[in-house]
Amino acid sequence: MEEIAKKLLKELKKNLEKIRVQAIGSSKIQKSHTMKQEAKKQGETAIQSANKALSSSSQTLESAVKGQFEKKVTEAFEKQQQTLDKLSS
Repeated sequence: MEEIAKKLLKELKKNLEKIRVQAIGSSKIQKSHTMKQEAKKQGETAIQSANKALSSSSQTLESAVKGQFEKKVTEAFEKQQQTLDKLSS
């Protein structure tokens, strides 16, 4: 009888340890998901901010520069805009 009780107690401890590990794993997965969402949100905010700054700089430079240099500057800003658009997709 004592033998069965020890065996059941050992089995119970083993099951409790499994449950504990699963709970910790679940908690870590949730924390990882939350951190991933926060990083994504911060990235989107940074891209939006960069987009606004790029747009503003582009408009300011286009009105200040003329000729061949204006075309090159405009092209460079357009490429940067496309890169930002790809990142935000």
